[in-house]
Amino acid sequence: MFLKSLFSPLFSPYRFRFMASVCKREKSQFWIACYTDRHSRQLKRSTKTTDKADALQIALEFERVERMAQAGTLTTAQVKKVLSEVSEKVIGDKIEIPTVEAYFKEWMVLVRRRTSPATVERYQNTIDLFAEKLGLRAKQPVSTLTARHIEEFLEWRLKKGVAPKTAIVDLKTLSTALRRAETHQLIPKNPVPLVQLPKMECSEREVFSEEDIQKLLDKAPDVEWQTIILLGYHAGMRLSDCVALKWENIDPEQGAIVYTQKKTGKKLIVPIEPVLLKHLTYLAKFGTAGFISPKLATKGPGGKHGLSESFKRIATKAGVDLMSGPGKGVRNFCRRTFHSLRHTFISRLANLGVSQQLTMALAGHSTAAMNSKYTHFEFDTLKKAISVLSTGKKPA
Repeated sequence: MFLKSLFSPLFSPYRFRFMASVCKREKSQFWIACYTDRHSRQLKRSTKTTDKADALQIALEFERVERMAQAGTLTTAQVKKVLSEVSEKVIGDKIEIPTVEAYFKEWMVLVRRRTSPATVERYQNTIDLFAEKLGLRAKQPVSTLTARHIEEFLEWRLKKGVAPKTAIVDLKTLSTALRRAETHQLIPKNPVPLVQLPKMECSEREVFSEEDIQKLLDKAPDVEWQTIILLGYHAGMRLSDCVALKWENIDPEQGAIVYTQKKTGKKLIVPIEPVLLKHLTYLAKFGTAGFISPKLATKGPGGKHGLSESFKRIATKAGVDLMSGPGKGVRNFCRRTFHSLRHTFISRLANLGVSQQLTMALAGHSTAAMNSKYTHFEFDTLKKAISVLSTGKKPA
């Protein structure tokens, strides 16, 4: 006991550590790192390299990290530094892992080059909110993000009263950004898909009457607004597709609009309805090159000063009820917007007896379920359908 007490340092469990080494298994081409962890356990881990010298260097660094952890001096910054040093020693290249804040800032630079101003605004809003929720953690490496951080952000957004649909859009934005981080090996795995999304409840849109459309056309500030309102009503086009339409998309021989939907990438051929044809013929007198609505083509649909809000102001001036009321979140929801013109187009076709297959082809819908969401039957149509119960005859 005396000798053991006198030479107690020699009997420390950490005194007789085996120095890290490497070995090989029979069926593996890679060297195995053999080292001691913070609990004095002998561990073996593949180095994923066939070079013995590089493998030994990695093994030594594994053990160095364990010693730092045992001493209580290991931090995220230290781990990052050690990994970078190993990378530089083995392959001659440092590992640069940006902070969450720096990574999203860099990603937004790329977004601005490739997407519309409205999308940039939406993405930036989500990134700013995420950084606000993270607080000081936004200064940590992006590799430290976990599903827990995403879940906390989701709960925070829902508690603030945003609609589930809005929160889901936020998460889709984060997922798009972090998918790139995963591709570039800045994070081991995109954490967003690991989070369970809230149940999405969509608020119902309503349609416009023929009288409403006339009021909108009468109060439209110029011919370009009249054009895109008619395109939405008579061709079922989305707002972004209306303003992007060019004269080259008009096929006079077929009497059709031929265009590719921005949202789906699907090419559509929509025969031009007589009222719309008369309007386009009038516009053609002033030239048939470039955008059909050149001034509106320079503006984005979203934002406070975007085309969607401008349409609402036109509707208010025209005395058309937008049916605004409480939505699924804290904001009011307008059941009538420019997109309601698309609902109106599809519903008119359905109420006049056009088959769902044809309405899907004209609207560019891929599924009957989606087409059904856009179909609003008039009461007379439903009344004729239910008459079958008493007459036993199919409605005319």
